[in-house]
Amino acid sequence: MVNRSSQRGFTLLELAIVLVIIGIILGAILKGQELINNAKAKRVLNDMKGLASMYYTFYDRYGRFPGDCDNNGIIDYATLTALPSTFTATTGAFCYNPTSPAASATPNPQWQELLQAQLISFSNARDVAKHVFNGALYAAGPAIEGVNYNVIVARQVPCFVAKVIDQAIDGSLDAANGSIREIAPTNRLAGGTANNWTSCATEQTLVDIAYFFDRRPN
Repeated sequence: MVNRSSQRGFTLLELAIVLVIIGIILGAILKGQELINNAKAKRVLNDMKGLASMYYTFYDRYGRFPGDCDNNGIIDYATLTALPSTFTATTGAFCYNPTSPAASATPNPQWQELLQAQLISFSNARDVAKHVFNGALYAAGPAIEGVNYNVIVARQVPCFVAKVIDQAIDGSLDAANGSIREIAPTNRLAGGTANNWTSCATEQTLVDIAYFFDRRPN
């Protein structure tokens, strides 16, 4: 015969306590993930601003931006879709030769010149060339409606990061105006009708952004 007194189940109070504990644990996990995401977003923001500051430091010393090998005011590398593996820092002279200035539309001169100016080192060159989400981070001089502009490119960042950076630098969320703009579609780089990051299907959707740290289209 079964002793029913030994089969005592949980009371409603005990079940409620367990559910509360589970809720607290889940809340802590979600809050922790939110803090991590915010920290990563701020890291990308600081990396973009830091790289721009590095370029201005170089400009103050030499009167041009690194990678502007013909000294025409525009960084020669114009590619907006590069990968982190594209970039390397190599030894060698500064790319600008005043007796024979010539553009060099390759990714390496900017890193080579930053290395020569001791603004980066061999040990951190690869880290400088990518952000915390492992997308490429670099400077470029693309042509937009026939005019070239110097930009800092951050490739493959989640939409929530793009929005954090846009809000921090421009004070509003607009993918097509201000100093922070979405690279694709290309008409957003040129500016125009306000666009509230409509390409972001979710906050984790990856986008490429450009930071017009020098000057920008109207």
